[in-house]
This record gives sequence, C-alpha cells and structure tokens, in this order.
Amino acid sequence: MNRQSVNRSQDAVLPLHQFLYLAMALVVTLAAGLFYHSWQTARLADQVAAQTALLTQLKTAHATTLVKAAQPLPSAKASPATLESIVPQERWVF
Repeated sequence: MNRQSVNRSQDAVLPLHQFLYLAMALVVTLAAGLFYHSWQTARLADQVAAQTALLTQLKTAHATTLVKAAQPLPSAKASPATLESIVPQERWVF
C-alpha cells in the first residue's frame, strides 16, 4: 500500500516538472526574441542614418549637376512635319 502512494505522488510531480520546463523554455525564447528585435531595430536605425548622410552629401555635392541634367535639350523638340513623316514599322506578334 505504501508503494502505491509513492507512485501516485511521483506521477503528480511529473506534470509540474514538465510545466516548469515549458515555462522556462518560453521565457528563454521570449528573451531571445526581444534581444533579436532590439538588435535589428538598432541595425536598421544605423542604416537609415548612413543613407540619410549619404543622400545629404550627394545632394550638396552634385546639386548643380542635377539641375543641369534636368533641363531639356534644345534638339528634343520635334516639328509636326517630322512626326507625320515617320512610317510605322511592321511588327510580328505571336
């Protein structure tokens, strides 16, 4: 009789141990996830700061070049006679 009561108490302790191991694994997983998230956030902030600095540097260094490139070329205008004389090419569509 004494033996059965010992087995019953060990059976009752086993789910408690499993629950504690499960809780510990959950806490470790959450801590690792929070650490990874904070690391990724810091890395992203560094990337954004570097890109902002690079864009600012490019903007100030090449501002005159960008303005000159944005201006249209004088030969870009076509006369209506030129547009009417263009013959459409035949194209094969499969």
